[in-house]
Amino acid sequence: LKHSEARTLTARAAARARARACAPRASAVCIHAAIARGVRRCGPRPMVKRALCIGCNYPNAKQGGGLNGAVNDAFLIADCLQRSCGFRPQDICVLHDVFPGQARSSHNLVEPSRRPTRANIIHELQRLVRLARPGDVLFFSFSGLGVQVDDVDGYCDDGLDEAILPTDYANGIDGDYSVVVASDIHDALMSAPPECAVTMVMDCDHATSLIDVSGTMDGRVVRGVKISQTCGCQAPSGGKMAPWEHDRSVWQKEPAFSLGARPRFHPTVQVANPRKTKVPTRTAMSRCCPIAFCYSAARHGQTALELEIPIVVDGRQTYQPHGVLSWCFVQALEEFRCDCSHEQLVQAIAGAACRLKARTLPAIDQQALLTFSQPRSDPRRCRVMQPPPQELLAAKRADESFGSTASTAASFPPVVPPPPPGFLTSSVLSVGSSFNTAAWAEEQRRQTHRAHVGLNLWKAAWRESHEE
Repeated sequence: LKHSEARTLTARAAARARARACAPRASAVCIHAAIARGVRRCGPRPMVKRALCIGCNYPNAKQGGGLNGAVNDAFLIADCLQRSCGFRPQDICVLHDVFPGQARSSHNLVEPSRRPTRANIIHELQRLVRLARPGDVLFFSFSGLGVQVDDVDGYCDDGLDEAILPTDYANGIDGDYSVVVASDIHDALMSAPPECAVTMVMDCDHATSLIDVSGTMDGRVVRGVKISQTCGCQAPSGGKMAPWEHDRSVWQKEPAFSLGARPRFHPTVQVANPRKTKVPTRTAMSRCCPIAFCYSAARHGQTALELEIPIVVDGRQTYQPHGVLSWCFVQALEEFRCDCSHEQLVQAIAGAACRLKARTLPAIDQQALLTFSQPRSDPRRCRVMQPPPQELLAAKRADESFGSTASTAASFPPVVPPPPPGFLTSSVLSVGSSFNTAAWAEEQRRQTHRAHVGLNLWKAAWRESHEE
């Protein structure tokens, strides 16, 4: 028994000795593995493509006031992005108020967080930009109703704001309509990191001023923009638009009626300060100016339509309601396999629209409009759904470095020059005025003294900066 106990203790001691001998090596292996994981984690971050697709059929609208194909558009575009453009399913968010192909009563089955309410649209827009990093690709699409908003708290005849209607547009504050103004979308998406590529598809009316009203293919300002005159100079009036007139015969006559054609606009509404619920405020938004492109469904005076489009499913021809722009956009993307420039894509969209017009409804008058942020968004060089070209980024960095060098070389004294002597003691008050008291005269003398002292300090700082 004693010999067996001794052998057991000896075996345990040997096991402990081996464990102590192997412990440093095990810890070293763990350390090296952790370092390798950290190196991989701290390496160059891969480019990510994120998308937000919104479709509003407005199931709670009055009879004849909703749409039939907007939700179909959102899912069609999301599917195309996943199949042809390299978007991952977990990076695509779809907001919809009904299920595609379902009746309007199915809106009760949609999760509240997935409904395109105004709060959810703003939240998802901000989340899309917040998760973006330099080099990412962002995509935003909206299919629904556009509207022109008359700000009753603004100036008279200063123009109308462009906006989109969320699915809860009738539940505004103080009885007003709940709208998402074009400047809200502009401020959110244009706050993306400067090396991001942003693409927007607006399949609705009244969506031509989201990015830059002067960034067009022909170099002209978007038609319908309100022009203001200041000191003899003409400039766009803050994205304000002139009233939009629609030709109702486009969708109210045959064969448009039999094809289920519906316009994608809402009559002009009056809202008291449509930006009153805007968070954050416009003055607090950053101006990173990423490379951004926007495809609008119709130009000023035209009408964006949705209609029953003939498609082939399982060898049989059927009809599905879709917006004209969304359908043509997907057809053009699949034709190029998402390997084209924005100039080529807008031309392919125009070609697809012409073929659809000849096949279904010759009365269609809408023409896709491409706008882009200036000066670095080049529709001929920038590829669709791809990061900005390296030469554009290199030119941007060169401009920034030149600007910083120039600002350093031309440094001015930080002292603001005071008004010249005599300015504060000018004869604003007459000698016979009742306010011309001794105390007032003493205050004027003190102000004049301060002006002389401040002017001398500024002169000294100016001489010192020039001598350096």
